[in-house]
Amino acid sequence: MQTATTADARVVQSAQSELDFLVVCDDYPAFRTVTTAVRNINGKLSCAPSPASAKDYIARRKVDGIIVDLRVDGALELIEAVRRGSSNKFSVVFACVTCSSEATQALGAGANFLIHHPLNLAKVDQVFQSAASMMAAEKRRYFRYPLMVPVNLKTTSKETKVTMSNLSEGGMALWCLEPHQLGATVGFSFELPFGGSIQGKGEVAWVSSEGLVGVKFHHLAESAYKHLLAWLNRRMPAA
Repeated sequence: MQTATTADARVVQSAQSELDFLVVCDDYPAFRTVTTAVRNINGKLSCAPSPASAKDYIARRKVDGIIVDLRVDGALELIEAVRRGSSNKFSVVFACVTCSSEATQALGAGANFLIHHPLNLAKVDQVFQSAASMMAAEKRRYFRYPLMVPVNLKTTSKETKVTMSNLSEGGMALWCLEPHQLGATVGFSFELPFGGSIQGKGEVAWVSSEGLVGVKFHHLAESAYKHLLAWLNRRMPAA
């Protein structure tokens, strides 16, 4: 029988091999060091030439780690925007700093880890390894499993039946014919295939022009959370 510790370790190892990073940096030697360090933990790296392009990127994609060089104009504002956002609000932010005042500003803006210039590969490797379990845990919360089941969705004004598109530990995507307001509180209930009944409350985290609505879970009953975790664990690939 698989223990919880074994399962958690497998999740971390599996998620770590698929970690997605975004770097905002205009210094080639620093970029090269970050690229090597990301490859050393089997991650994938994308580059944004400016904070503006980075904001556009993370508005459309979920990333696990965001590496920001504080020497880039608008870097602090980017970190603050990440923390005020929705889909990447809990992404791990690495701030590359040159002095103690920059370090203080970066932490105040919401950075999780500091990397000091000039970047040393061994030290960057160490920081990424330290953050890997945190990123893996967050990735697991948002890893989406395709699932099409009916969902009862309740708002303050009405109750409707919609269809689920995918499900994760942290939320779900729904096909909805009617528009929903960002930030609106919703109640929901659905049945997992061979997995029990799920009821709870959440928040509309995002909407798409294709008719999809993302709901972030805020409250699940203990029994419902156990059903959800059991269903998700049965879909994890074997070690």
